[in-house]
Amino acid sequence: MRRVKMLQHWREQQQRQFDTIQQEYGQINSQHQAHQQRLELLESLSGEYCIEGGQQASALMLKGIGRFRYQLDNLTNLQRHELAMSAVELRTTNERLVQQHCQVRMGEKIIEKRQNQIALKQERQQQKILDELSANKFYRQRLT
Repeated sequence: MRRVKMLQHWREQQQRQFDTIQQEYGQINSQHQAHQQRLELLESLSGEYCIEGGQQASALMLKGIGRFRYQLDNLTNLQRHELAMSAVELRTTNERLVQQHCQVRMGEKIIEKRQNQIALKQERQQQKILDELSANKFYRQRLT
């Protein structure tokens, strides 16, 4: 029984670690989604600031739009990089989450197996006692 308590304590520790990683995964996932939204916004802005054929624009305006689009392209590239880094972090955390879930399940199975062994052992001991009592009763009845 002492082993089962130790195993249960270990399993509880593993469950707490799983819960922690799960919370971390949720935070990273929300950050990843925010990175995706920012990238979509930057990409949509890029399309809004282009001069179509037939429109008249001054050289100063063209120069300003060109600088703005250059900075926007740089920001878009940085955001793509952030999104890629976020995706890697999300995958890594997901792998940790899966591994920790396996640890929790393994703990549950070990505890269940140990409890089944203890129950089987107790059943056998009880059956042995009942068999001895029956044998004693049978012998006493034969003697009388």
